[in-house]
Amino acid sequence: MASGREIARLTSLSPPATHAALKSLLDGKIMKREIVGKHHIYKLDSGNRIVRTMIRPLFLKEKCLKDDIKRFLLGSVDSPEARDGLVSMILYGSLSSGLTHEASDCDIAVVARDSGTRDLLEKAFRETIADSFHSEFGVHLDPYFKTVEEFSGMMRDGLPPVSTLLSGYEVVFGKDPLEYV
Repeated sequence: MASGREIARLTSLSPPATHAALKSLLDGKIMKREIVGKHHIYKLDSGNRIVRTMIRPLFLKEKCLKDDIKRFLLGSVDSPEARDGLVSMILYGSLSSGLTHEASDCDIAVVARDSGTRDLLEKAFRETIADSFHSEFGVHLDPYFKTVEEFSGMMRDGLPPVSTLLSGYEVVFGKDPLEYV
């Protein structure tokens, strides 16, 4: 449940555009409106077939997006040599923090045991994984490659982007970066 103002703020739409969209959803019986004092509170009409069979499942699928991304990335590293030398894959940025918008990409730090593995992983991501990821999710994949030694040094020295990455991240695979030190 949310007020029209909250919906406008969350969707970054103007209040008139939000009002028009909410009116259409009310007319289509997709939404219900409750007036509480001066506020109009909106919620999905759970009795509506479209809400039950389409909208709610889409919202549930959206909640699973990070898990789908994790499975995809892990399944994409198919070289045994690259897999053995992969120390961590770390999701960070707007997707990790839940603050995505239309132009958001998927930021992933790929940390390798050594420079040979780092180069092998970078080649795989650049040549095949990034395009496959875009085809699957419709989002640009922005990988960042470092060895454990390079990543640890940047973390110790507080250098970006590692220093900003540490403010909000999720480990997709392997060790948490705080274990490197």
